[in-house]
Amino acid sequence: MMTAVWTLSLSYLKKSKIQNLFIALLILLSTLLVATATIIISNTGNLFTDMHNKTNGSHQILTFEKGLHDPELVHQWWESQTGVDVSSLMRYHTLSGITHQEQDIPNLYLFMMDMPKLPIGVDKLVFAEGEESAGPEKGTVWVPTSMAYANNIAVGDTIGFHTGKAPLELKVSAIVIDVPYGAPFTNTARVWMNSEDYQIKLTALEGEDNYLMGLRFDDYSANTGYWDRFTGELGTPFLESKMEFEGISSFYLIINQIIGFVMIFLGLVMMLIALITIGFTISDAILANYKTIGVLKSLGLTSRRTIGTYAIQYGFLSAIAIIPGLALSTMLSKVIINLSVSSLRTDHSDLNIQGTGAALLVGLLLFVLVLLCVVLYAKKARSVQPVQAIRYGMSEMESNKIKSRMNSAGARKIGFGNLPVIAVIGLRNLIKNLKGSALMLILTLMASSVLVLGYVVLSSIIGIQQTAAKWGYDSANIAAMVINKSTFPRAEFEKALTSDSRIKDFGWQGNLTAIVNSEPAPNKENTNDPTLSIYLSVVDGSYEKFGFATVSGHNPRQKNEIAIGVNVARSLDKELGDVIEVYIEGKKQSLIITGIYQAISNMSNSARMTIEGVRTVSPGFNNMDVAFINVNDLSQADAVVRDLNDRFKESTSVVTQQTLLDSVFKEAANILIYPMSLMGLFFIFVTFIIIYSTCRINIRIESKTYGIYKSIGMTSNRIRLSIALGITALAAVGALLGIAAGVYLLPVLLETILSSYGIVQLPVILNWSGIIAVACISILSAALGSWASSKVISKASPRILVVE
Repeated sequence: MMTAVWTLSLSYLKKSKIQNLFIALLILLSTLLVATATIIISNTGNLFTDMHNKTNGSHQILTFEKGLHDPELVHQWWESQTGVDVSSLMRYHTLSGITHQEQDIPNLYLFMMDMPKLPIGVDKLVFAEGEESAGPEKGTVWVPTSMAYANNIAVGDTIGFHTGKAPLELKVSAIVIDVPYGAPFTNTARVWMNSEDYQIKLTALEGEDNYLMGLRFDDYSANTGYWDRFTGELGTPFLESKMEFEGISSFYLIINQIIGFVMIFLGLVMMLIALITIGFTISDAILANYKTIGVLKSLGLTSRRTIGTYAIQYGFLSAIAIIPGLALSTMLSKVIINLSVSSLRTDHSDLNIQGTGAALLVGLLLFVLVLLCVVLYAKKARSVQPVQAIRYGMSEMESNKIKSRMNSAGARKIGFGNLPVIAVIGLRNLIKNLKGSALMLILTLMASSVLVLGYVVLSSIIGIQQTAAKWGYDSANIAAMVINKSTFPRAEFEKALTSDSRIKDFGWQGNLTAIVNSEPAPNKENTNDPTLSIYLSVVDGSYEKFGFATVSGHNPRQKNEIAIGVNVARSLDKELGDVIEVYIEGKKQSLIITGIYQAISNMSNSARMTIEGVRTVSPGFNNMDVAFINVNDLSQADAVVRDLNDRFKESTSVVTQQTLLDSVFKEAANILIYPMSLMGLFFIFVTFIIIYSTCRINIRIESKTYGIYKSIGMTSNRIRLSIALGITALAAVGALLGIAAGVYLLPVLLETILSSYGIVQLPVILNWSGIIAVACISILSAALGSWASSKVISKASPRILVVE
């Protein structure tokens, strides 16, 4: 009998070559998608953490630009602390913008570093390209990977740095991984100069040198205690700028989180579709071979061995599909990870990809699930009764069920007699094969929802200017950043803005580091309330005027009001109307929370205040280094930018909002477009495969009926068109449901990932014409699949179809 089982299994494989090939491809794609997502998720954070540890990366970066502390004194204090590694005190000069290959690259803020003697200690540099040495040679610089890869800068290229006078031209001798300033989408970079070049070429420029230093704690969670001791011993809190570890790490991780989440979700969906399809195929294979199975059982073939024929068939298909799927997943995940964390990659060593063991487990799990699914559905063969099989070609109950379905009141209400023949045949095909119709409906729904989600996410990032405020940015037409504060002629600049008739209004924004903690409730026993060091934005003017948005409430308007980021609100368990304590320059101020906002920068670990509120505790505060400018006519923005840059180029960098956002988010769109497009193609292909396979099964079952149609004079193409029109109508319904899911449901799931990064409401742009066009791709795929599957009707003669 085992010989019979093997013979039957091989005959099933040979009999339906195309259908089996498509099922194998479906299993392969399921394996590829789920295993790739598993590897990406496994590596999210690991690659950054490994490089951060390898370079002894800093947890905090202190910059001294405001003249509020003696850098040497602060550096000496931190060097005297135990449990903290401290970098050398590094000198730098700020510049803005470069010229590369005769093309200006604006909105690039550069810390031109006076290269210290190696080793640096904290934030060691790793050479990605170029020859490793103790420092740049004279006339050359080292640039970070984030700056080089985003702007196609290679070793040997010459870069012109904007100094406000003649460009400072230097040759790139090496590209280095600089972890704290090397994240994707950043517009700030450290450029490492030869010390002699720095002394000759930069100290001659107007403006004072600035300093920075990095701190790495043995226990980062204990850093608050160090800062409390700093305040106590030096008599003042730290008043300069401080970059936190969360801000350093967030942009390294967020893209992989998005891609991994989307892929694991869609991979699980595809796996479920694969299992349902296999179950449906087995059910219909049993139905199609009902007489054969009945005859074999009458000859002594047991139900267990009948099930075994299907288990061998699909076990073999799974094995030959899962193995290449796993191999391809390793290559695909490496490509995606290399794109998303390219700034951590060197030309002499590949990224250490982890998670292959987890991917193998995914493959094994998928294989087991396929076998379990086969056994579950193949059990239907046990109920095959030889007499009923020979008489009806199916069970008597199934035969009666189909007859009652076709004669039901619902079918009669459709009014088959009043419809064209083509429509009747198409509807009959759908009603008679409800399981297959349900599968195709679900499939087109999922395919269109995936395509719509990808389109919505990409179009929302590409068109981010329309929703900048909802990402935590301003919506002003122009931003002017003060690069050289000591030489900036503020009064002259403001006079130029006021006298320009093209400018509608302007205002200033500054920032400082503040400490916030919860106001203890009267009945609260625990007085150890959480404290946070946050980025505090200060605006001289109206937040609303420059387009700052909130998730709830409104931005601060009075000096006793504050708006806080969603992660600050979450950490301190604060809501609108609550009182929060803010320490500004070491002085406590109790403020009312009037708004809660989301911001992807600083992961919403930030707050907003008015300048009047800050001056309540710091009357001399005037550290406002960004001007927001609105114009009367947006078409004049570029001209205003050119005029201001020409006049104040030695101390400021002026860019339009479009330029500002493009320089940051264009890279994100470029990284996302490849995996999103690939997943969309997968689902289009899967739609074609499953609908082709399902229609072939239905056509085989209905072969007698189609033979009768042809025998009474109906052409093959007309029958095929009837089937295709019915499937297309069903796919259109699925696409409509998919549009709703892709626009309203799946973005909500994506928000669960972005929430930890400070985005609780995904800002989407809904271009309905594009959404409908993208969703129609799944309808086209379904129509092509059904048309291609019905080709067998045109090849077969009516007599062969009737005789089977």
